[in-house]
Amino acid sequence: MRILAVDDDELIRELLLATLEAHGYSEITLAESGEDALRKIAAAGTPFDSFMFDIQMPGMDGIELTRQVRDMAIYRDAPVVMITAMNQKEYIDRAFLAGATDYVTKPFDTTELVTRVRLADKLQSESRRAAAAVKHSVPSQSSKPAFGEPIVIEEIKGYVSNGVLQNYVMIMKEQMQKAIGAFAIRVPELERVHGASSAEEFAYVVTDVAEVISDALVGTQAFVSYIGTGVFLCVGPRRLLPEPQAAQDHLITMLNDPELVYCEEVSTSFTAQVGDAASPKLLERREDLRFLDRAVDNLSAAPKRNPLSQTHRVAGRVISHAA
Repeated sequence: MRILAVDDDELIRELLLATLEAHGYSEITLAESGEDALRKIAAAGTPFDSFMFDIQMPGMDGIELTRQVRDMAIYRDAPVVMITAMNQKEYIDRAFLAGATDYVTKPFDTTELVTRVRLADKLQSESRRAAAAVKHSVPSQSSKPAFGEPIVIEEIKGYVSNGVLQNYVMIMKEQMQKAIGAFAIRVPELERVHGASSAEEFAYVVTDVAEVISDALVGTQAFVSYIGTGVFLCVGPRRLLPEPQAAQDHLITMLNDPELVYCEEVSTSFTAQVGDAASPKLLERREDLRFLDRAVDNLSAAPKRNPLSQTHRVAGRVISHAA
């Protein structure tokens, strides 16, 4: 694995080099700034496989560097692990919004650091395989992922993959700066869309729904992930999470706006179920993520509501009538 490690502190760079080499990583390139990193990325004959960025650096900081790296098509899915002394939620959120895969705070435990690098690489490898499967699939029933599987969604603010969401949760639990909470949203009609449409069309519809949910959660500081079976998991500060009934009504209206969610191959209207929030229990271990499962389980008690109007999409036309 070819790794580019960026930090303005020479001692940290030397520590990263020694740590990674001691664990079997031999192709390490060091950079002392964001600008230096971009020069070495441009000059690299063989693309890097993974990145490690400090946040606070003179000139370009690590978050802006992450954004610029993510804008390069070749590095859209490359693991980016932030290594920084900045443990405030503001910095953590900004890093993940910019495209970070994981976040390690200084002073770091060397064994944990290498573990996080390996996990990030595994996570992004799985993401790349899933994206390739969707890209090269043909629109047939046999080529579609199972309804229970997550799918790759890109370029939606606040949306992250399920693995990255779990990393974010563990970091926030470790910092214990905010009381975090999680709630789940189910869009039952996605099962019908999955059963009657192509893999490509299903991915488009799920992406539209994810964008609607992300837009509906503006101001909550929540991250969203699609976990399969028509369910989206949302995590953020407990005090900012929306009241389930109000969120449900708002989502139903937005989901049935054909300018926001469009399904050409299947005629359907959309409903939504929003479950009550769940939070970590007192003294729960950092890696214990069972409260996320509890948030999904809470969907069983969430009422299913009908939209205000039935909106049908047939071969590109939209026909609406009162429910």
